[in-house]
Amino acid sequence: MLLILPLLAGCAGEGAAPQSPAAPEALARFNGLYQGQQIPVGTAANCRKEPHTVWFRIRDGLVELRTSRHRHSAVQRPVMTGTVTPHGEIALDRDGSERRAAGRIAGDRLSAAEIPTVNAAQTGDGCSYRYEAARMGGGAS
Repeated sequence: MLLILPLLAGCAGEGAAPQSPAAPEALARFNGLYQGQQIPVGTAANCRKEPHTVWFRIRDGLVELRTSRHRHSAVQRPVMTGTVTPHGEIALDRDGSERRAAGRIAGDRLSAAEIPTVNAAQTGDGCSYRYEAARMGGGAS
């Protein structure tokens, strides 16, 4: 959990932490479009039960989670945005919301899970999700 907090601080409006000069090359290895599933893990009656297709677009250390693969779709904005570190750790948050997620990239696989809000953790209510995705095309975009 302590590893997640500094990552989330970078997503909380302050922007990513300053990168070392070698960071652009280290971050470029994660560039690409990752297609996967948003998998419900919440048990509340109002939670969606079926997985939903999502895309993660990563470029130069910035991450966007979208429900459409088309970046410039008129009706699609990123569901969450965040950063990736040179070691592959990911931190995401949603503007104007307490929703946050953390995870990592290993090889061409991305996995992340939402971090429950304080209220959801105390009451056991709320819908949360985990994400599993694989890089499409195997290269940078």
